[in-house]
Amino acid sequence: MKTAGLLGREFKHGEADCFSLMREFYATNFGIQVPDVARPDNWWEPDAEGKHLNLYLDLYHEVGFDLFHGHPRSRLPGDVILMAIRAPVANHGAILLPGEKILHHLAGQVSCIESYNRPLFRDTTVAVLRHPQVDGSKLLTETEIDAWDLVPQRIRDQLEDARQGRLDV
Repeated sequence: MKTAGLLGREFKHGEADCFSLMREFYATNFGIQVPDVARPDNWWEPDAEGKHLNLYLDLYHEVGFDLFHGHPRSRLPGDVILMAIRAPVANHGAILLPGEKILHHLAGQVSCIESYNRPLFRDTTVAVLRHPQVDGSKLLTETEIDAWDLVPQRIRDQLEDARQGRLDV
């Protein structure tokens, strides 16, 4: 999965946040254009009347995703993990990567890849979304490769000769 250009971004709500990161990830990796959604500041916090928006769960279907109801072990790379971090509704989204890693962008931080198994993420998960055009099982086999297999045989032979002290320079 391609993450070049998606890491180390400064956070700016509505422009460079977890939702915009997810949109760009899907465009880059799958050619899927996820529509943008207006996100007022602090939309997840209750207003004066005690009401709050639940943007992720109210709009996931409109932007092309389905709610995933399977077992946590059935989650696949490319799934979107929704979390309610210090909020009553899902207010953070991350993309699941191979190896139980997530690509995400928290407020006040730069976009990064971290372990999903941190309690902050794992224990605040409220839903998982899957796009019907993404087959994460194929991504898993495509991304879990041994880099040694990409090295041409003649280079591997030269490296082995050098390791054995047989390289004639």
